[in-house]
Amino acid sequence: MTLTAVPAGLIADVRANGFAVWPTFVGPDRCVELAELAAELSAGPYGLRFPKSTRVWDLYRHGAMFVELLADTRLVAAVTELLGKHYLLSDFSLNSVLPGLPVDAWHLDYPFNEMPGTLSGSILGLQCVLALDPFTLTNGATELIAGTHDRPRTPIAAEIGERFTFVAEPGTLLVMAAATWHRSGLNASTAPRTAILLSFVERWVRPMCDPPEPGPWSHTEELRILLGMSRPPETINGVPI
Repeated sequence: MTLTAVPAGLIADVRANGFAVWPTFVGPDRCVELAELAAELSAGPYGLRFPKSTRVWDLYRHGAMFVELLADTRLVAAVTELLGKHYLLSDFSLNSVLPGLPVDAWHLDYPFNEMPGTLSGSILGLQCVLALDPFTLTNGATELIAGTHDRPRTPIAAEIGERFTFVAEPGTLLVMAAATWHRSGLNASTAPRTAILLSFVERWVRPMCDPPEPGPWSHTEELRILLGMSRPPETINGVPI
């Protein structure tokens, strides 16, 4: 696969360090449109209030811009390279971290956070964080520990070493292996910090979300496979059944 549209070194960085930063994944004008729609959704009936954040689930239901994100050929190329063909959407949500709340605990993401015994040797899942607001030291930008994805295990406080902080402008995409230790910092600002979360898993891992009914989000076979609505052909020794 030719990855000419994917930043040089991004795939290698995710494999080696557990994460990589994709600057200007979304341009300024489109980012403003997404941020305005996100604010509207968060304030409306779809915004679910939790102790530390406001969430909106299944963003593909809320407009063509969100479906276009899922189908972005650059994102598809990168995720396919990391997770293999016919990967699945596990979560597609809006996360608005509220100000003044305690720092998040260090953790792993799905599927590793639900395994009774963690597996190694494959990435299995990715968490992509698209910043809609500036991510700064003041508003609790995501913190990560490089290399922790290599031997997936529950974070241990005594082993927390040098951390990378995802300080970024709106439109920047963080691509992170699900087993990488990470957390949200303290949002010491007076405003929420909002991002779009896109989580993907290898084709054999059960996603966190169930397949939806047919709708505007399922107008291509690629999207139907991504959403778990249809399966690609099974093969025997590489030959389709």
